[in-house]
Amino acid sequence: MIAKRIAGLAVSLSMASAFGTPIEAMDLSGWTNVAAEPVQMANLLPDGGFEQGAAGWSHVDGEKILVDRGGINQTGALRYSREDDSYTLVMREVELKPGTCYRFGAMVRTKDVTGEGAGLYMEGYSAGNKYAAGAYSRPVSGTQDWVLVEADFTTPREGDCHYIIGLYLRKNSTGTAWYDDVFVREQAPLWQLELVYPTHHTVYDGQAMQFYSRIEGADPEQTACEKLLLQIDGAPQAELYGVDAPRLAIRPPAGPDGNLTVRGYWLNPERREILAEKTFKVRRAARPELPDNAAMVDEEYRLIVDGKPYLPIGLYTQQLTREDIDLISDSPFNCVMPYPSPNLTFGEEERADLATITEVLDYCDDRDVKVIFSLKDMYDRYKLSWRPELTAEEGALLLVKKLKAHPALLAWYICDEAAVEKVPEIAARRRLVNELDPFHPTWSVYYQVKDFQCYVPAQDIFGNDPYPINFRDDKHILGVDNSTRKAESLQMPLWSVPQIHHTGFYNSDWRQDPGDYFEKLRPPTETETLAMSLLEAMRGAKGFVMYSYFDLHWGPDKLQFERRWPEVCRVAGTLRKLEPFLLSTAAAPDVKVEAAKGEVYAKAFADGEGGLRVLVMSPGPGEVDAELVVEGVSGLLSERGRTYEKGPGHYRFTGLNTCCDILRLDPPPAL
Repeated sequence: MIAKRIAGLAVSLSMASAFGTPIEAMDLSGWTNVAAEPVQMANLLPDGGFEQGAAGWSHVDGEKILVDRGGINQTGALRYSREDDSYTLVMREVELKPGTCYRFGAMVRTKDVTGEGAGLYMEGYSAGNKYAAGAYSRPVSGTQDWVLVEADFTTPREGDCHYIIGLYLRKNSTGTAWYDDVFVREQAPLWQLELVYPTHHTVYDGQAMQFYSRIEGADPEQTACEKLLLQIDGAPQAELYGVDAPRLAIRPPAGPDGNLTVRGYWLNPERREILAEKTFKVRRAARPELPDNAAMVDEEYRLIVDGKPYLPIGLYTQQLTREDIDLISDSPFNCVMPYPSPNLTFGEEERADLATITEVLDYCDDRDVKVIFSLKDMYDRYKLSWRPELTAEEGALLLVKKLKAHPALLAWYICDEAAVEKVPEIAARRRLVNELDPFHPTWSVYYQVKDFQCYVPAQDIFGNDPYPINFRDDKHILGVDNSTRKAESLQMPLWSVPQIHHTGFYNSDWRQDPGDYFEKLRPPTETETLAMSLLEAMRGAKGFVMYSYFDLHWGPDKLQFERRWPEVCRVAGTLRKLEPFLLSTAAAPDVKVEAAKGEVYAKAFADGEGGLRVLVMSPGPGEVDAELVVEGVSGLLSERGRTYEKGPGHYRFTGLNTCCDILRLDPPPAL
């Protein structure tokens, strides 16, 4: 009876909930466009032009860092010079209000600046000098005349913080930079609206466009009467939302192929004011005939391969041998992300080129192992070893052109934990790759939780890589909780990176004395990696690429791979068994959690065939005791022995520190 009821549940409402109130398209021509009339706020820094010296600024030593007359029109300026690998931050405190948007910047001139260059930053620190928030300008390098360098910063709404603004040459940079007219100004509230679906900025017949929306620095009382509006030029219908809606959607009417202009508005209907406006250009096209190797993201953020939903369960790797590929092929894993993708080769002494890369991809295809091809290093001064005459961008685009039709290709990996000021460059690369290959998505991964929202335009699929386990006495994975919560809030496709590696390898001291590696540090347990993966699944991850295969082979623990590879494979095997549930669009019952001890998360997934799985986990630390209520669903069985049914639809889950369970209900066998 229960199985039949679950099988009959309606299709998931995840897409429907993204739509607003449908209304007729609005004519806003008579409204006042407040966004077009910015108000210039006062500079919060005294003497940002250094006309009275450098009072209030730290580390101005009068030698390498000093005030001279090198400013605009020979006025005052702060000159920062460095000839070695020293690293100095020139800072001053500035008083800011909580939950408020600011813009900071300066006029910057450089001479012979190497490396990433000269820039500015703002950071906030809470009690105990704990980092709370930060923003960083783009850097300036080389020899350049005066240029405006600026960035936006929003202070945390909660907590008592103090703030600093800093001027600096980034690490490994040398040369001289001058700063003039440094400023910090309060801004009007910021509205971030980003297209998160469809990928490739192309909407096919019947698809809806989905947007991530976030407003910072606004007073909730003032926004109570305000609205967000989405409409398409020439379309008769629009969608209206409250300002707190995190995900907006609109479906274009049928029409010929061509460009659509989508406009987003932040409105105050009572005053007939346009508070902010965003414009997007999206191509409308008929659904194409897909190549055999296509991997496309659908409206439910699932990857579709060979016409069916596909759950990437992969591994970060270095160079791959045939033996590695055979081992992975025979395991529950189905894909790899090789860091040295542009130089793949089976021969240790063989010089890589397009032929050796293709040979490795061919073997992966023969063994049914898909490849997420890495372009993540191909920026700035990067050179392909086998085509050194090409720029980094030319080399990346050459690889896309040559390999986009390969049957092993799953996606393009275009960024790995880059600094937030790199977002415009990564987003531009994404657009180029999208244009060349409309049938494979781009994926990027970040650890910078507080800045996740800044990275939304930089890829088709977002990735997060929290690595919470380092020390022997670590008893929680709260870092995964924080990271996945923020990643989920972006409302975009998500592939997560569960930790399987021993972080002690990255401290080279083990080469001289491995004592700390064995006595103080440790890798995650099988239970911890499974708990990470289950929480990521609950928060919307539709792919899991574990970091990393090569770490299992490295370090002083020479039998680590032999011991831990079976554990890692069991986690992957569990995810593989969950694939029909995680990729189903069938609705599942709500799970209510009442925790007496610890923090507990639970979510149900139905496969549409009468089966149900309830994922349960606690990130720790400490004792865990919670009651789960799955209304109307009795008979769930615990796979890990941590949960039992107290009464119809009521279950008790217990554990210690990081722990997890999977509750199972299968349909009765066919007669």
